[in-house]
Amino acid sequence: MPGQRDTDREVSAVVPATGAGRLTTTPRWEVLRGDSGREFSIKEVLTLLQEEFPEVTISKIRFLESQGLIAPERNAAGYRKFFQQDIERLCEVLRLQKSTYMPLRKIKEHLEADTRVDLFSQEPEPEISLEVEPVVGSPSSASRPELFPIDELARLTGASTKSIEEMIRNGLITGVTVAGQRHFSPTEIEIVRTIHSFAKFGLEPRHLRHYRTSTDREVGLIEQLLMPLVRQRSPEGRRKAADELVELVELSSGLRGLLLENALSQLKKLTDHSSS
Repeated sequence: MPGQRDTDREVSAVVPATGAGRLTTTPRWEVLRGDSGREFSIKEVLTLLQEEFPEVTISKIRFLESQGLIAPERNAAGYRKFFQQDIERLCEVLRLQKSTYMPLRKIKEHLEADTRVDLFSQEPEPEISLEVEPVVGSPSSASRPELFPIDELARLTGASTKSIEEMIRNGLITGVTVAGQRHFSPTEIEIVRTIHSFAKFGLEPRHLRHYRTSTDREVGLIEQLLMPLVRQRSPEGRRKAADELVELVELSSGLRGLLLENALSQLKKLTDHSSS
């Protein structure tokens, strides 16, 4: 139908270049750059980014939006729509996070200070380093994320090792064991940072355990829905399961946010009245 987007159209993929970690593109990415009015769904953006950022998920993109690092528009139905500038901004955020492990607040300040690096520039990019030391002998970042020991996790997040150990006891993070020592993924770095931020409100990891419980229930529900497809052991079944997983995560995250917003609406009215 005229004016209706074809959500099943083939989407070009961003692929990493050899040398200097610079971004190269397929010819169709050049089309994206040349058409700032072309819009993409969050699922299409995920497809575009996963070659260079295989760890990125829809939940991750939604979280970055909640932190004010990206601000995609919404269509009449409430779905996000991303344009060229949104995708470039998202790439910048993910690259800085991957290469420096700066807190998201610092990344936001860096971008808003207009010190951004042109993703498509052929000039050498400035080096930004926080002297992060990944595990020696850990799986290559080309195949798996780097892992970090607990003392490095504490340094990167500002949380104490005692607090991190409490997060582990309450099931908020788990890590993996390498050479007899527990190590943590980049995603768990962000989890620890977020939990540590609750401390200023007097909340300890034990107070946040219900978030993990709720997440486990959501995961269990999604697994029940998708396992019949996974058990088919056919490429078509697995492909359909992957597509439905993306959509279910988006729906689940959206519903959770809306329910929270609705439940807090009365409290928001009270705070608005008190400030007027």
